[in-house]
Amino acid sequence: MIKTIRTGVYWLLKYQDKFVVIKKSRWPFVWKYDLPGWKIEHWESNKMSLEREIIEEIWLKKEDFQISELLTVEEDFVEHTWKWEKKNEHLIWIIYIVEILNDNFNVNYIEEWWDANGFKLIDIHNTSLEKTNILLKALKKYDLK
Repeated sequence: MIKTIRTGVYWLLKYQDKFVVIKKSRWPFVWKYDLPGWKIEHWESNKMSLEREIIEEIWLKKEDFQISELLTVEEDFVEHTWKWEKKNEHLIWIIYIVEILNDNFNVNYIEEWWDANGFKLIDIHNTSLEKTNILLKALKKYDLK
């Protein structure tokens, strides 16, 4: 079994009075709703990675969003199989609050080439969608602010 530690920067993305979440299309969180984000590259700071990922994944221009604040740092432990290899991952999430400033955000955009199967706008108290542990933790932290 391969053991890894993966550190990533993620964001709780506010659009108007709701949050943008993604529906995962690959393991270990397939079909669950999650925060957008990804790992930090070796040459990047947290904020550099955050800006790059928002531009790549959400297709926003830098002037269309604002990084508000660091919300929390959370972790989870996940065992899964990826490409026929068993993995035991220690996942560390650095989560920021980001606000979309553009009123024309395309909620119907689907990132077809990677791990998301579309966006969804949710209310902070939504209980009907199956969510990853990290999304649940981030929403709870935000609600307690």
